[in-house]
Amino acid sequence: MTIRTNDPVGRHLDLARAIKEEFEGKAMPAEAAHQMQQHLAAAMGRSAETDLDGGLSFGGGGVSRKTAAFLEYVRKGDRIAPERKADLVEDDTGEVLIPQDYAGTILKELAHEGVVRGRAFVKPTTKPKVDVGAVNIGTPAWGKLEIQDPATPGAGLGDPPADPKQTITVHDLTALVKIGLDELEDSDDSLEGIVREGLAAEFAAVEDDAFGAGTGDGDEQPVGIASRITGVTDGPTATITQTIASTAAGSLFADDVKRLPYRVSARMRRNGMYLVSPDAAEAVALLTDADGHYLLQPNPAAGEPPTIGGYPVETLESLPAMSVESGSGSGAGTNPSMVFGDLKSGYMIADRQRLRVQRLVELFAAEGKIGLLVTMRVGGDVIRPKAFSALLL
Repeated sequence: MTIRTNDPVGRHLDLARAIKEEFEGKAMPAEAAHQMQQHLAAAMGRSAETDLDGGLSFGGGGVSRKTAAFLEYVRKGDRIAPERKADLVEDDTGEVLIPQDYAGTILKELAHEGVVRGRAFVKPTTKPKVDVGAVNIGTPAWGKLEIQDPATPGAGLGDPPADPKQTITVHDLTALVKIGLDELEDSDDSLEGIVREGLAAEFAAVEDDAFGAGTGDGDEQPVGIASRITGVTDGPTATITQTIASTAAGSLFADDVKRLPYRVSARMRRNGMYLVSPDAAEAVALLTDADGHYLLQPNPAAGEPPTIGGYPVETLESLPAMSVESGSGSGAGTNPSMVFGDLKSGYMIADRQRLRVQRLVELFAAEGKIGLLVTMRVGGDVIRPKAFSALLL
């Protein structure tokens, strides 16, 4: 390849490319890798790994050019080099958008950190509202299908659409990550991991709270599963009606737990799981059957949650605590502290996948830290109530 000689920056970039092409498809010696990094550092005026065109990455595990520019913004704020600032994208409010390739890794990490997100149906969107019923498939029927007047019930494909139409509103979710000044001096790869893992942990906890018991648009948050269950009076209209009421408030019985999956259809049951409140989780861990065997069994798969009857059991912190037992001990349970269901079929998460960030310096200067106020836009709601059942405790 031709090496530019009258352009110092271009010369270093050409030399770096030449080294990369020489070792394409084979192991690069450490000395050659070091030389390539020196040429990149000379060209870009910095020591971090980068890429030259937004897609061609140099060095093992290097970050993209746009992500490198974003990480320099995290370190320096408005003091970022002019050539880097051109790679930053701002929204209409002047806040910096996290590059798509990096934002995607944060959202991917969320699925591992959170209980609901990794199992629910996640729909990317660019709109503030998502139409749940954008595709409406009628119930199949034997015989010749008659397409009747859409206003006539029971007409197969002519079934009238739900009224009112269900939509999911996307709301702002904001998290604060504080980073020590020493950490800002780390390599791009290290800083990228610190920011990603910090955000994933913060967002996952708040998301799960809302997906479990959020009260909807009035409080600018998703609608949680518990808010769609009969007996919850402080949420939106209850739509999940497959419930079992414990015969004694605050008391958990093995037979009730084992009956719960059979309140949903066999199709939903196949991919079902139990979600339990923290106090119900403790009660479940101590629950035994008539033979004295514990219902909760360890999962033989590494890193997977324990099971009851083969169904995974996860604690969802925001589910309501079990009711306090009445003085007589005869009051029935009313709180949906245990839910069974198929999250993939029954719960939708709507993501507007552009994360924006505001850098805060003075507020945390006394701590020797800078703050990143990161906002994502997310919504959620139950889309198939028949996919869930609840044990009222």
